[in-house]
Formats: sequence, structure tokens, C-alpha cells
Amino acid sequence: MRLLSVLALLLASSNSYTAYACGKTSAPEDVVQAQVDAYNAHDVEAFARCYADDVTIHDLSGATPPVKGIPELKKDYAWLAKAPPGFRVEIVRRITSGRIVIDHERIHGLPKEKGTPEATAVFEVRDGKIKNVWFPPSD
Repeated sequence: MRLLSVLALLLASSNSYTAYACGKTSAPEDVVQAQVDAYNAHDVEAFARCYADDVTIHDLSGATPPVKGIPELKKDYAWLAKAPPGFRVEIVRRITSGRIVIDHERIHGLPKEKGTPEATAVFEVRDGKIKNVWFPPSD
């Protein structure tokens, strides 16, 4: 019985982003992974905790204006709480250089006609929080 309890605890912690919770580490790769885990759990509050109060998210295609600050970030990502359970991002490749983390992402859980889009996200982490994000155009 004890072995089953330990296995259940290990499984629960491996499926939880609390092991990488923002604020517990300042390592850029861990901070970015914590926000990915919160995103995939559809937890907007935990996702927002990974960002600096004065965060700026830049869409380099120019299609949308920058998102500035936590209140705007929460508003912009509010849809995540209602996303279908299968919606998630997969990190295909990650490059870390100092405080910069670059993720090649693949989006899963969209309707078939949307396919499985891929994107690149560039994160700047300062003092254990994501300060800037840049999304280059996909095409």
C-alpha cells in the first residue's frame, strides 16, 4: 500500500506545474517551463504569476498591439480557462542563452481544419519573471 501512495504522489507532482512554480527559481528555463505548464493546465492565474508586473508581449507581425502589464495579459489570455481539455502547446525545441529562452512550439487540440500550427516565442527573463516576449511572424 505504501508503494502505491508514493507512486500516486509522484504521478500527481509530475502532472503539476507546482514543481516549477514561478517565484521558486530565477533560472530562465525553469521560469519559462513553469509558464508553459500553467498554460497547458489552462490556469491563467498561475500563468500570469510567471510574468513581471510590467511585462510586454510583442507580436512582431504587427497584427496586434503589444500587451502591456499583468491586467492586460490576464484579459488577453482569459480564453485559456475555457479552452478544450486537449488544447496545449508542445515544446519542440528550446534554446537558452543567458536570460533569453527561445521556444519552437507546436499547438495541439485545435479543430482539424486548423491543423497543428507551429510558432516561435522568445522570452526575456529578469529576476525570476518574464519581462518581454516576442512572437515573430510564422510565415
